[in-house]
Amino acid sequence: MTMRRTLWGVGLLAALGMGAGCAHSDARHARSQGEKVGEAFAEKVRFADQLALFDQKQIALGQLALERSSNPEVRRFAQVLIRDHQNHLADLQTLADSKAFSLALVDLSTRDTATGGAGYEGAIEGAEKGDKSYDKKTDKQVNKFLERRDELASLSGREFDKEFLEQIEDDQEDGRDLVNEGLNRYRDDTSLALLLSRTGPVLQGHEFQINSLQGFIGD
Repeated sequence: MTMRRTLWGVGLLAALGMGAGCAHSDARHARSQGEKVGEAFAEKVRFADQLALFDQKQIALGQLALERSSNPEVRRFAQVLIRDHQNHLADLQTLADSKAFSLALVDLSTRDTATGGAGYEGAIEGAEKGDKSYDKKTDKQVNKFLERRDELASLSGREFDKEFLEQIEDDQEDGRDLVNEGLNRYRDDTSLALLLSRTGPVLQGHEFQINSLQGFIGD
């Protein structure tokens, strides 16, 4: 399984402000600029992929809790977790569509991915730089998650509830760090910054619910 990220030509041409009829004398400069924009665009796409992977992991764990937990409060929280991250993923998909790139969506039960796109030559070269290392990093993230999910799936009752809540707590903290990173790096991207500014309070709300549940369940 790889997470190869390719870019949509329409979005890149819009970002570059280029058309197919560039004069031959400008071609070399245009290609160089395309590579630079391609690198920056690819980094933003990869960041969006990380957000999407975070959402998909939380959805999968919430669904697991509905299967394994018999505690009505934990199950209720799992439903909230699934709903919130499904909504966030949908908003992220809308953002990706508006910027003409595709998210890498992972089926966490089969390890398959959905990818797509083709782009402008210069920008593609920029986007491809570091792509193999990114694929390797993401494969490692997915494999680590699947191993942890299998561990949780082997538990039941109060033991499952405790481990599930601790895992979600750690994940939500990591998600908050990812959101803060995005706000720092992409503050000039109004639509992305707006999405991230709405995400932080949702994650904080999850952490508050987790703390309440942990106090209810006890050590």
